[in-house]
Amino acid sequence: MEESPASLKISKTDAAKRQLETAIRMWFFDGDPVSIHALGAAAHQLVHDLGKARGITAVLRSLPDIRQEYKKEMLRAVAQDENFFKHADRDPDGLLDFKPITTTFFLMDAVLTYEALTGERPPILRAFQMWMMLQNPGLVKEESRADWTAQMKGLGSTLARMSKQEFFTLYLGAIAKSQSA
Repeated sequence: MEESPASLKISKTDAAKRQLETAIRMWFFDGDPVSIHALGAAAHQLVHDLGKARGITAVLRSLPDIRQEYKKEMLRAVAQDENFFKHADRDPDGLLDFKPITTTFFLMDAVLTYEALTGERPPILRAFQMWMMLQNPGLVKEESRADWTAQMKGLGSTLARMSKQEFFTLYLGAIAKSQSA
């Protein structure tokens, strides 16, 4: 069994990347939805906080198009699941009607915010973006989709029919192969 290091020096950006990559891996392989959401929301909060200082905003935390008088209520709704999974001080016997689909919005926003913040496009994050665009072609603006369409080289319909697990394995395998060539 591999021994854990005594300590790790981790930046906030690296912590966000690690949390996001782990949440996405779990998402692709249908891991526990509560754990995926909690980890993805933690990464989302980190990239939002880091981006704020640089003028980069995570849409779900800044709500740029929401009128000021509704922001507090909207932010409470956005944070409802995340807060339920982290805290029990106000409602120790509470129940939540959690809808795991909300996790995909947190993950997508975190991926886009991470990319804007760092200029990096790590393979696992790219795999998630690609899957989301294949499954939801109208999600992204046409001009943003052009780059992804070029990368797919006409395989879009074939890739969209794969399971999440098959797609993830194939996509990361292709990236690894292209980097070793």
